[in-house]
Amino acid sequence: MKYLRIIVPVVFLLMMNCAAQNKTKEFDKIAYEAQTRGSLVQLTIEGNKLSYKTHQKEGTKEVNKEQLEELKRIVSELNLDEISDLKAPSEKRITDGALHAEFTIKIADKEYKSSIFDAGNPPKELKKLEDLLYSLSDLKE
Repeated sequence: MKYLRIIVPVVFLLMMNCAAQNKTKEFDKIAYEAQTRGSLVQLTIEGNKLSYKTHQKEGTKEVNKEQLEELKRIVSELNLDEISDLKAPSEKRITDGALHAEFTIKIADKEYKSSIFDAGNPPKELKKLEDLLYSLSDLKE
């Protein structure tokens, strides 16, 4: 009986911890910025609004519930503590062959910044996120 008093609360706490880790990460903001001399692309998701800005145009679009759930799913698959260490697959941005791109994901009071990469060719972990943001904005990469 003594052992049961110890084991039951420990098992309960372990189960609660596992359940908490399986929750989808609720982001407050996703910002994508790609720029080089003379070019700029900014895409920002806050709530259910997507704001986009380039040198030619800017605007805001509404993101529907399914698209928002897809964004949450993609963000929950990322190890946010490690996105700043991801290796870019190409280096064209060094010679202005591509825009310098970077993600910033804000969850609660913490901001996670990705490593800088060539726009259109992010680290494979960020590819789905970049593709989805561009498709939601109707901008071309």
